[in-house]
Amino acid sequence: MAAAEPKRRRKFDIKFKDNVLEYAAEHSGEQAAKYFNIDPKRIRYWKKQKLDLAAANKKRARLPGGGRKKVSEELDTKLSEWIHSMRDNHNRVSRKMIRNKALGIYPTVSDRGVRFLASRGWLQKFLNRNGFALRRRTTMAQKDPDLLTEKLVSFVDYVSKTVVSKIISEKDIIAMDETAVWFNMVSPSTIDVRGTKSVALKTTGHEKSHLTVVLAAKADGTKLKPFVVFRGAIREVKAMQQEISRAVIATSANGWMNDDLTTAWLRSVVGKFSFRPRLLVWDAYRCHISTSTKQELRSYNITTAVIPGGCTKYVQAPDVMWNQPFKASLHASYDEWMAEDADKQYTSGGNLKAPSRRLLVDWVLAAWDKLDKNLIIKSFKVCGQSVKPDGSEDNLILCFRKGQPCAAGRDALTAARLREEENRRAAEHEEDEEELYNNELVVEAGASDEEITGRDEEED
Repeated sequence: MAAAEPKRRRKFDIKFKDNVLEYAAEHSGEQAAKYFNIDPKRIRYWKKQKLDLAAANKKRARLPGGGRKKVSEELDTKLSEWIHSMRDNHNRVSRKMIRNKALGIYPTVSDRGVRFLASRGWLQKFLNRNGFALRRRTTMAQKDPDLLTEKLVSFVDYVSKTVVSKIISEKDIIAMDETAVWFNMVSPSTIDVRGTKSVALKTTGHEKSHLTVVLAAKADGTKLKPFVVFRGAIREVKAMQQEISRAVIATSANGWMNDDLTTAWLRSVVGKFSFRPRLLVWDAYRCHISTSTKQELRSYNITTAVIPGGCTKYVQAPDVMWNQPFKASLHASYDEWMAEDADKQYTSGGNLKAPSRRLLVDWVLAAWDKLDKNLIIKSFKVCGQSVKPDGSEDNLILCFRKGQPCAAGRDALTAARLREEENRRAAEHEEDEEELYNNELVVEAGASDEEITGRDEEED
């Protein structure tokens, strides 16, 4: 005998209940139950609510206060406040985090029941009734194009003002960025016979192993030493430091930059000593804006320009123009290495090892050397970091060109420059008037009483 199917729960909105009650009034409750295939008890219960149903909003599914009650009003309130506080600080909130937090809050609420499991079903109902949903991270452009444009204009204007006020030349404007380089750089595509069903690509099996390369250059096209960070391998890195002079080799626990390595980069690549003022443009990566980095920069003749969040792909020179050709050159070196037999090592089982660290450094140096100097110079122009402050080169700024998401920034930047020029002229006029007034005071102080009296009589 087949098992009976579980009885499915049905949901009735207010409009449906009104229709049932109208049918029951014309015929009977029993006939309405058969016609709509519902329990007669339910119709008798709805008859008691007839006045409330008639006055209720027909778009609602139930009367106010109807349905299954919340586990705890206080829990809902506290948990919602916690989620809002987390998101106000841009912290990630997952479904699992909410369930764990709910289990932690529940014992402290005053209206708790006997048992609470924070089940998936409870979580979904909690999210629905409080207006929460699972969302993917958006870029600044998706979030608010006007706000992004405002930030870009403010940043470009700040750079121009800094360059003018501190008299910084192009050879002293520095841009830098960290980029990850993977030990296994195989491309996802290859040439093969048309119609082949399975296309396999040989790798070294080190897809998750990486190093960090810090690239920096000046607005006049001068390239600074690459700063290469490996994960671990302290002895090997120290040996390479002794052998290689064209790059700085370092190591960290995870292969990424940190506060100590940022200090090391400033000292070994940028250098403290400089008679001329300098401008350093970088992003808001945590080790760029940390307290220790700010403390280190106090002894440098450097002003920093931190690119606002969401703006790096528009005004960070390495992101906009360097990284793509740099990494393309690295991939070409990797492909050549895979196609030949030189400089390869194998495990005892015959598996190909990843490229050696020394070979990776050689590839980095070769790729950096190949990067065109004119491309670097142009990158500072298109990112608005070396354009003329009078606005004559604003048409070169890529993100403000016609057809770009932030094209409105061109007019906004022009307006900002005009305001700055008006303020400068007004300040000069005030200075001239003040100087003239001071000169008159000096003349008056040097004249005799007879001269002043005589002059006053002539004026009368």
